[in-house]
Amino acid sequence: MCFKNLILLSFVFVFSLCFGEENDPSNSPIPKILFHGGGGGAPAFAKDMEPAAKQLVRLGFPREHIYKVKYPDSKNIADMLVALKPQFEEILSHYPEGTPFDTIGHSLGHVVSLVSVARLNLLSRLRRLIGIAGVMFGQMGNKPWLCGYEFLAPYYCGDIFDLLIGTHTPSVVMDILEKNAAEMSSVEKCSLFSPEDGVLNPYDSGAFSDGINISIPNVSHLKFKSSPQVFSAMKEACFNGQF
Repeated sequence: MCFKNLILLSFVFVFSLCFGEENDPSNSPIPKILFHGGGGGAPAFAKDMEPAAKQLVRLGFPREHIYKVKYPDSKNIADMLVALKPQFEEILSHYPEGTPFDTIGHSLGHVVSLVSVARLNLLSRLRRLIGIAGVMFGQMGNKPWLCGYEFLAPYYCGDIFDLLIGTHTPSVVMDILEKNAAEMSSVEKCSLFSPEDGVLNPYDSGAFSDGINISIPNVSHLKFKSSPQVFSAMKEACFNGQF
């Protein structure tokens, strides 16, 4: 009798290891895909999202579920998609079909994240769209950095910048929001920005009317991807304290 009970307990133990909750892929953390800013001849450190990854880890999110994508920010949107498509495929191949994901985009990366997810037909899997000093709805000033020089612009600034300058209603973004209204309504949108951004005009151009929008004082544009204050606020407000 004892021997039979031992066999039964052993079977239950092995079954729980193989099929239990701890090994259920549905219980895996939701992957975070980080989109860098840049453009206009921005230096490499401006496009490095490693500081953002470190902040997520500091707050308890597992490093193995953080992904940093890269795209040619001096090229057109079509070229960006060519670069991003295989990266998305590689990232999502590590998860069961249909697994949702979150995007965190700094500056230009905010709008690139939405445009790429929409055009790659992945909106149904996008859980949260987060912008840190994002430019989703443009800015009313000049093109950034070397983009402002007409003879240099073709080498430094793709067509995505044409969507962002001089308007609060960039056509490509508005088209995505209109044509994908049902899917976009289920996407949780969160934007963090600062009056002391120092680069963006207006500084809150990443804000969605149906999203969570947080103004954080005394943080400059580049500091947004490394600021403990920004990421702590993000965890609490955008994720309800739980990644």
